[in-house]
Amino acid sequence: MEETYETEWQWFRRAIRDSIVRPRRFAASLEREHYGLAGVLVALLAGMGFSIAVDAALVSGKGLDPSDHVTRIVTDAFLLGLRIAIVAALMSTGVLGVSRLLRRTGISLDQSFTAVAFAFAPLLMAPLLALVLVLVPQTFPAVAVLVVLLALRLLYGLIENLRRLIPIGVALAAAFAVVASVPFVLADQVSRVEFVALGYAPQLAPELRAPPFTGDSYVFKGDGYELTLPTRWKSVPLGLPGQVGRFETATDLLVVLRISGNPFVTPDGFADTAGVPWRRGLTATGGWLLNFGSPSRAIVYSGNRILLDDIFRGTVDGRSELLRQVTAAGATQGLALQFRYIQPPDDQRALDESAAIAASWRVQGR
Repeated sequence: MEETYETEWQWFRRAIRDSIVRPRRFAASLEREHYGLAGVLVALLAGMGFSIAVDAALVSGKGLDPSDHVTRIVTDAFLLGLRIAIVAALMSTGVLGVSRLLRRTGISLDQSFTAVAFAFAPLLMAPLLALVLVLVPQTFPAVAVLVVLLALRLLYGLIENLRRLIPIGVALAAAFAVVASVPFVLADQVSRVEFVALGYAPQLAPELRAPPFTGDSYVFKGDGYELTLPTRWKSVPLGLPGQVGRFETATDLLVVLRISGNPFVTPDGFADTAGVPWRRGLTATGGWLLNFGSPSRAIVYSGNRILLDDIFRGTVDGRSELLRQVTAAGATQGLALQFRYIQPPDDQRALDESAAIAASWRVQGR
């Protein structure tokens, strides 16, 4: 009988195909076959596929055409592909550590890396899901179900790969460690996926809860927005860069700030761009945490759009202040309401008033 030979690329394509459509067959080969650098290439391609899918869906969800931003999408894809390869290496080291800790030393680092890297292979299908979503946005519910199934398939593939190398109990422990590490090592990508989903279905976020105004109020129409304010807030425009509205009381301040961005910035990016300079000089009640992020951040739904609601409490030169920033993101620009309550006699009353103002906020355009 004539023997059939495979080229390296034929072997590589077969390995990818088996890892996606025949996970058990591929997993069974891990004990006897050496994959070497193939795992690195798979992790790189899987990361690129995932990045392309997320970026295309994010841009499309903003009402823009992804084909107008191909260069940026490809650049981001390559960079994320490198990150995924590094993450796979770190995760495989963790798997090896779990195995050694539980006195199971039969697995090598090469086998561990191959098992983890090829478990990412189904991400190569992600651009197809994004393409469907971009072309037919109404298919979001069906695509969302397929994304959940894809995530479960990734988990299944990881466990299947590991259990062929180490006992099932150890494989489950290692898989749990890998999954638990994702929100830390890929936190930005987890956030992007969340905002992609909210871009297509903002009603998934909880409604902004706001009590009604208790006194007299008036409607203010600004540059691209509309607000309802209690009469104690007076418009005091100063013409400062970025400020499209400024309101003051005897002690408090509200600024409406325009934020510049680009099609790839998610709402949390707009919020951080506006919030970091705004809270400079504020010493958090909770200590150094304020320098690294918002002590209280909520994603809410109001006025047919997603809002980010950040609350800070702290002191400036020994004077207590309550800060609240509500951010609305558009396609390439955002707007933020920045409340600064100086020595408020009642924090809850200030929060109720700012919530009511934010709930009345209407922003024009996307």
